[in-house]
Amino acid sequence: LKMNKSLPPSLASEETEIIQSSNVAATIGTDVKFQCQYDNLKGNYDSVYWYLQRANQRLTYIYHTFQGTMELERYQLSVDRKLSSSTLTIKHVQPRDRAIYYCGVNTAGAGRLTFGKGTQLIIQPSIKDPDPTVYQLRDSKFRNTSVCLFTDFESPINETQGTKDSEVFISKNPVLDMRSMDSKSNGALAWSNKIDFTCRSAFTENASFPSPGEYLPLTLAHCISLLLQRHGSA
Repeated sequence: LKMNKSLPPSLASEETEIIQSSNVAATIGTDVKFQCQYDNLKGNYDSVYWYLQRANQRLTYIYHTFQGTMELERYQLSVDRKLSSSTLTIKHVQPRDRAIYYCGVNTAGAGRLTFGKGTQLIIQPSIKDPDPTVYQLRDSKFRNTSVCLFTDFESPINETQGTKDSEVFISKNPVLDMRSMDSKSNGALAWSNKIDFTCRSAFTENASFPSPGEYLPLTLAHCISLLLQRHGSA
């Protein structure tokens, strides 16, 4: 194992002894496990240590043990000396757990830790069951232009590019990141200056549509308010 720039020189190892997967993915709120294997040590080691390193930060010590299973808050560390392996479990993964996790073994008699290359934790958003809703908005200053806000649908919709003939435009499907409430949702906009334009003609998916002639004020603050109301009641 070449010198890892992420590790202090005193902790890095030049021997290929500790095996870790390069990355693991987990959804927010679920449990995730990190595996560490060191078969070629043949039991010639003391305790197993686990550290984490967030972006642009130093190593942070988590816990260590000689054998068996230990728990500390959301962390669970187990060492199986017969199988020459260790497992670190994080319960109820949160965005702040995004980091690289290093397994280190205290080699008997060497007086130093031998580290693996580390496993990067990839955090995936938790998008709840979709509850698609469409809002039709209109600006009081430009009554000939209508905008539809489509939220909380499960997967990207079929987008269409506006043309001179259709005069209907549908945006791409961004993921709305409601960080204040730790949730995400798909969203899209459609707009047109056609008099007979309706949201139902723009979005064909099953959703809760506004009643004919029902418009809401077209302001950024109002759009944000709608999203907050939707996710606050989820």
